[in-house]
Amino acid sequence: MKTESNTNKPVNRVKFILTTNPNATFEDYGWTEEFVEDMLYVAQYEPDHEWMNDSEILNNLGIIFSESVGVERDMQKAIMYFEKAIALDDDLARSNLADIYRKGTGGVAKNLEKAFELYKSCYLPYAYYRVGEAYENGWGVEQNLDKAKEHYRVAYQEGHSLARKKLKTIDF
Repeated sequence: MKTESNTNKPVNRVKFILTTNPNATFEDYGWTEEFVEDMLYVAQYEPDHEWMNDSEILNNLGIIFSESVGVERDMQKAIMYFEKAIALDDDLARSNLADIYRKGTGGVAKNLEKAFELYKSCYLPYAYYRVGEAYENGWGVEQNLDKAKEHYRVAYQEGHSLARKKLKTIDF
């Protein structure tokens, strides 16, 4: 993981796909239908399969159940798979689970404190932006504009698009 020289904050540059289409297809997530079926089969029938110790597969399963990708939405399963991936130190799973708590997705109670802690333990540029947003607005944490700017700055330096827009309203 790279550490930014001027902030000493680590940044995880893992590639991820942002899909905001509620009718997204397997391909929108970078998957084939066969791959999704294989992941679901392994999850259901082969709990000792090596995939069940692969944080990327576990995060994918969390996405599948939280976003209803080829299955009925099941937030309990989504959270379970995200938590398993987090136990394997997966930043995308942290960010995905934080999003669920930030938004109160699918009947899950909104919990800004839990979302903040998950984002804060995650080193993705997106998470730095969300931590900045929490500090700016006092969402799940005491409001602190200096800390907000610090986190926005890291997100901005990493090219996060929302941080670029935020620079127009807050000088950081």
